Amino acid sequence: MPVPACTVSVAEGMVVDSRGAKALRLARTALELLLASHPVDCAHCLKSGSCELQKLARHLGVKLSTKRFAKILPELPVDTSSPLFIHDPNKCVLCGRCIWVCQEKLGRGIIGFAYRGFHRIVTTFGDEPLGGALCQDCSECIAVCPVGALVFKDKAR
Repeated sequence: MPVPACTVSVAEGMVVDSRGAKALRLARTALELLLASHPVDCAHCLKSGSCELQKLARHLGVKLSTKRFAKILPELPVDTSSPLFIHDPNKCVLCGRCIWVCQEKLGRGIIGFAYRGFHRIVTTFGDEPLGGALCQDCSECIAVCPVGALVFKDKAR
């Protein structure tokens, strides 16, 4: 029976089959669910070609325009307040990499998760714009973002 890797400790003699039929079916379904709440507009996305969703879809044989699940797209405002980057929360897949790098690696804790379920977002305390005095535009979060949620402004031109 498949189990999430994050809930099982490695043990001697353990056999891990990440290529089994059940594991691949679960991975494909998880990706399709993620795509159901992601605006798939790759032709106009600055991360196109280096987007991890595109790579995963190719690897798992899933179409980016899957119609298996109903689309539920967020309609959140795009934050362009930083002189260095754009934060589009509509494209965020809530992986937490930007939060980890900001909190754990840099020790700043400027961004974090807010809310739960379908309303969950990456934001600052008090939902302040990222371009405010809090963020020092170090660009570490942009480097770890797997999709087009955090991109440099100079690529937008």
